[in-house]
Amino acid sequence: MLKDYHFAILITLISTMLFYFSPSLSDNFKAKSSLKQSFVDARVTNIISNELAPDVKVPSILTGKQVFNAEILEGPEIGTIVEIQNPLSRQHNVLVETDDVFILMIRTTDREKVYWAYNHKRSTAIYWMGFSFVLLLLSFGKKEGLHSIVSLYFTAALIIGVLIPSIFAGFNPVPITIVLMGIKIVVNFILVSGYNRKSFCAMGGTLLGVIAAGVMAQVFGEFAHLSGIYLDKGEDVIYISNQVIQVRWLMFVAIMISALGAVMDVAISIASAYNELRITDPKLSPTQLMRASMNIGRDIMGTMTNTLILAFAGSSLTTIMMVWGLDMPLTQFINTPVIALAIIHALAGSVGIVLTIPLTAWLARYMLSPPSIPPVTDNETSSIPSIDEMVTHSINVDPTTVISSGNE
Repeated sequence: MLKDYHFAILITLISTMLFYFSPSLSDNFKAKSSLKQSFVDARVTNIISNELAPDVKVPSILTGKQVFNAEILEGPEIGTIVEIQNPLSRQHNVLVETDDVFILMIRTTDREKVYWAYNHKRSTAIYWMGFSFVLLLLSFGKKEGLHSIVSLYFTAALIIGVLIPSIFAGFNPVPITIVLMGIKIVVNFILVSGYNRKSFCAMGGTLLGVIAAGVMAQVFGEFAHLSGIYLDKGEDVIYISNQVIQVRWLMFVAIMISALGAVMDVAISIASAYNELRITDPKLSPTQLMRASMNIGRDIMGTMTNTLILAFAGSSLTTIMMVWGLDMPLTQFINTPVIALAIIHALAGSVGIVLTIPLTAWLARYMLSPPSIPPVTDNETSSIPSIDEMVTHSINVDPTTVISSGNE
């Protein structure tokens, strides 16, 4: 049984080691904070006062001020009861009731110790949702579902344990991203599709597709005078590193990561289609198989490009609402850095998907097609007896010869 899962076990161990050793190896790359603060679980013991009213613009939100006592549930001050002043606004709205568990921030200054209701305890909901996701994968996917979980775990280890520390260390993220995504692609397809020529074909198509998407994003981003500094929190990250971050290339990194999943889906679909058609009808030539795979790819292309663009649109929904609400003219809208960046990312990812189809089909033509059989020459043909000759020969056989041969 374990033999069927030895590769998945190996990848899980490697991922765990990356998570375990990465923090100690990369700690020097982070800027040291002068703030002395910690975050612990706390439970509301009683509410002292509630001065709350519905917000004028968002009536479903209560704003104002709360005062309550809370018991610290972990850390050096476990069991301590503290009084907390809890101002509530639209953005910071940690409204609590008696017995609620929340995240308490404890900040120590030269003059005093401050206790702040930092956030609701959302991790419980996230853990339960993650557990449900894993349970569904294992229930319906079984072995393939387990391999999908291992692949996700490995992806997180590469990004969090290797890529991000390398960027903070000041390395050029482009070659590092290409290498790491190449490793991710190889591991993913071996886990999901096995060690075979179909997987190798999908690996090559995926890598070429995501590189094409990254190059498109970087080239046209710079043409539009954009860089990684315009990414969300792009400017903030340069202040939390001891090294000079090459933020210029973060657009390439971002689009490769965001487009990878969709491109992998397209690549394996084209490789699988080519392989199944080849097995179903061996008479089809490589050119016919490639053309049929391209036709299938065109149908996939229509949905996958919509998927990627809609994903970017969903993440920018409030920005689009702002544009509509302010009746912003097209010239102002399309030249806004955050909008231009989102459009270029969506289009670059879609270009990667479109290019993955012919690239994978082209690779399949050479990697999945069997070697051609050399044509039979006239001399070889003449030496093979025809059906009529074999029948005539069998009728004219001397029975005594057969009998004597059998006795011998």
